[in-house]
Amino acid sequence: MSRSNATLLLHATVVVFGFTGVLGKLIQLPAVPLVFWRTMIGALGLHAWMVLRGHQGRIPRNLTGPIALTGVLVAVHWVTFFAAIKASTVSLALAVMATVPFFVAFIEPVVRRKRLDYSELLLGVVAILGLWWMYRVDVSAGWGMVLALVSAFCAALFGTLNSVWSQRASSLSVSRLELTVACAVLALWMAFSGGWNAIWPSAYDWLWLLILGLVATSLAFAVTVAVMRVLSPFTVAMAINLEPLYAIGLALLIFGDDEVMPPGFYGGASVPDFERVFGCLP
Repeated sequence: MSRSNATLLLHATVVVFGFTGVLGKLIQLPAVPLVFWRTMIGALGLHAWMVLRGHQGRIPRNLTGPIALTGVLVAVHWVTFFAAIKASTVSLALAVMATVPFFVAFIEPVVRRKRLDYSELLLGVVAILGLWWMYRVDVSAGWGMVLALVSAFCAALFGTLNSVWSQRASSLSVSRLELTVACAVLALWMAFSGGWNAIWPSAYDWLWLLILGLVATSLAFAVTVAVMRVLSPFTVAMAINLEPLYAIGLALLIFGDDEVMPPGFYGGASVPDFERVFGCLP
């Protein structure tokens, strides 16, 4: 694969990632069954990809338990993310997700046993200031912001853990196990809470679920792994920082007035977006 083709594929994948929030809004299922189907379809898609590619990556026995527990975090992250979208808007949920670096600044030194990076912490505080600005503009969105914050914390924690697991096991195998565990945990949750009554998608929802599970989960992840063989992690990280911009633009295009926020919101949202860009710089 040439560098130019890899760059085009990467940006196409980031657009797909940005479409995830839009799909979550389009799918009529509640957050828990939505993520149940996403993780099931995603796990099956990754398994099929690995079989077709003859991928035999194995996970060391002593890592199976910790990686499985990380799958629980993945489930909580996606459930709270989609719940935040349904409680507010795609734009707000994605803007709040910019607080991930703030949490990473505290989590990474503990998990990776490294010194606290005060520059990362400062950039994280900038993101929190942007969040506070957005809350002042629209107090009614408070519950959606709380859910998105929980989602951001889980994303920071499992993302940091995965940076450790990926050094000791196949990334595809780790992701497949995490998706499988997330699916199983949500199945148990619905069994005990009586949520199975609301699990079956409509014919309309199946289309979006298949796109979400196969394209925005399995395929997007596999393509990201492939382009990283050609492009540097810095280049990939800078491209992924454009995801909220793509997502907010897509949401405005598809949902129109439902996604239009007060002018002050975009001022607050721009602060975390600057933090995302500069937070990648060495």
